[in-house]
Amino acid sequence: MQEAVYYLSFTIAAFIFNLALCVLVSTYGSEDRQRNLTFRNFTYFVLLGNGVTICDTLFRRYSIINVPFSVRLAFYLLSLFSNVMLTYFFASYSETYCTERKKRDTMSMINLLFLIACGVLTVVCFFLKLPYINESRHSYAIAPVPRFILAYLAEIYFLLYSIVTMVIRSKELNRRAKYTAALALGVTLAVIIFEMNNDTGILFNYFGAVLGLFIFYIGVETPDYRNLMRTLRELEDARERADRANDFKSDFLANMSHEIRTPINAVIGMNEMILREGKDPGIVDYSKNIESAGKSLLSIINGILDLSKIEAGKMEILEEPYSIDSVLNDVSVMISFKASEKNLSFEIKKEPGLPEFYYGDETRIRQIIVNILNNAVKYTDKGGVTLTVGHEGSGKDCVLLLTVSDTGIGIKEEDVPKLFGKFDRMDIDHNKFVEGTGLGLSIVKRLLDIMRGSVEIESTYGKGTAFRMKVPQRVCEDGNTDEALKHKAEALRKERAKKEELFHAPRAKILVVDDTQTNLTVAKALLKRTRAGVDTAGSGPAAIEITKDRKYDLILLDSRMPGMNGAEALPVIRSQSGGLNADTPIICLTADAVVGAKERYLSEGFTDYLSKPIESFALEGMLMKYLPQEMVEVL
Repeated sequence: MQEAVYYLSFTIAAFIFNLALCVLVSTYGSEDRQRNLTFRNFTYFVLLGNGVTICDTLFRRYSIINVPFSVRLAFYLLSLFSNVMLTYFFASYSETYCTERKKRDTMSMINLLFLIACGVLTVVCFFLKLPYINESRHSYAIAPVPRFILAYLAEIYFLLYSIVTMVIRSKELNRRAKYTAALALGVTLAVIIFEMNNDTGILFNYFGAVLGLFIFYIGVETPDYRNLMRTLRELEDARERADRANDFKSDFLANMSHEIRTPINAVIGMNEMILREGKDPGIVDYSKNIESAGKSLLSIINGILDLSKIEAGKMEILEEPYSIDSVLNDVSVMISFKASEKNLSFEIKKEPGLPEFYYGDETRIRQIIVNILNNAVKYTDKGGVTLTVGHEGSGKDCVLLLTVSDTGIGIKEEDVPKLFGKFDRMDIDHNKFVEGTGLGLSIVKRLLDIMRGSVEIESTYGKGTAFRMKVPQRVCEDGNTDEALKHKAEALRKERAKKEELFHAPRAKILVVDDTQTNLTVAKALLKRTRAGVDTAGSGPAAIEITKDRKYDLILLDSRMPGMNGAEALPVIRSQSGGLNADTPIICLTADAVVGAKERYLSEGFTDYLSKPIESFALEGMLMKYLPQEMVEVL
């Protein structure tokens, strides 16, 4: 009697724990996902197999229990088959552990067929009563092959399959799931191997299986963990939807940029020709107003694109020597006109000791100042706006101090935290007639963050506001002063290029390809004073046809055209028979200015990139850069 209890102690303990686990998974495991369903079935079957094993041991070990031989044989064979089923469920659970499956794959079908074969073998052993089966009360000598299959081969195969499946798909698992699987399978396998090699008759396999089930349940099958994983999946789905929405936004911005920039290119380009050639002062004044309005519209588009670049993490800070006086001069020109239209005073104050040259991103510094000043002018109806520029720190590293104060309407205290949000407009009742997208301050804040700067706001509602910004910069060292001066001279040259001729290239032959006739007219007009020979083509096929017989020194090729776009026409032009334009620089001429556009076009084979609306200085700069030097006559 004591021997029998000893044999069953671990199995009975496993049964009790298994029963408790069944209650837990029945209570909290109501989800219909395949993995959870497999785990519940696994748990229920282990309990059933455990009961069969207990009955088999009692029938064969307890002399007081006298049951017919056929019943004892049936429970013995069922106990062997239950061990096979136990490892089969481990294999099935390992498949659903890594990924949810909607249908069985080839290996799953092979495993199921193998299990069915083992079941058939069990039935055969019962009904045929092979000669090896005897009626010894304590054991049954089944033929070696069936016993090897049922007691060893099937179990080892399903366990190895489980381990291999977990290892192969481990990349699909998080760290907790990996550790749980390794510990549970390791414990279960170790216990089964121990039982196979022990001669005491103690049954450990179900104890190991239940221990493994508890590890799985505590590790990854608890309701809290499933809820966490469900939340993570929902977050992943939300991230994917956000990515798709962001891709849609990028496509939308690219299309809108192209559609809006194309007519702006015509407006600004043709207006520049009026400014160049206009003789009537009144008409020139009208033209300047058109230029101002066009640039305002362009700045709105650029603001949206800048925000897109910042959000995509592709906003680059390009540091180089620059003159703060040049920046302030540009700012003064841009803001003074707007302030005078509202009868506001505008003043720039430089604190004593301010260095003239800094090392940083001049474009972004100017953009920050202009955005804040535009905002101040926009929300100020009387009084004025003041920009104060100071300097903090000694030595090479320093902080540029920028303070913009106004006598405008001010900001309510509760609105200050929302001030730098996208498209936000504060105090709608008082500001409903104020124009703008609400992006300027958002861009300022994000640019300052990228440049490791900061901004503070002091405002009294109804009296005015002061923005205090700190931008880390470096004072330009003596060795870089020449570079700064060159940079300043380049800026002055750029300004002069709007009105004066910089060079002539009468021997150069240039081809401009665009599907919009107005854009062709603008390009020819902007190139007029270079005296270069300019041909035009209205489509990709037309450009291919004209380049068959003519050699060009430079080709300006529009990227978006119906039928055949620029990227499709480019390789055909380069690979034409005779190769007249195989090495000709081909510049991408496009209204697509969104994040990554330049890189994309360069990767498609274009020599360089020029965005619309076309600036005369940028266009002439392309000619000077890529035309043969002997063709360029600098004035």
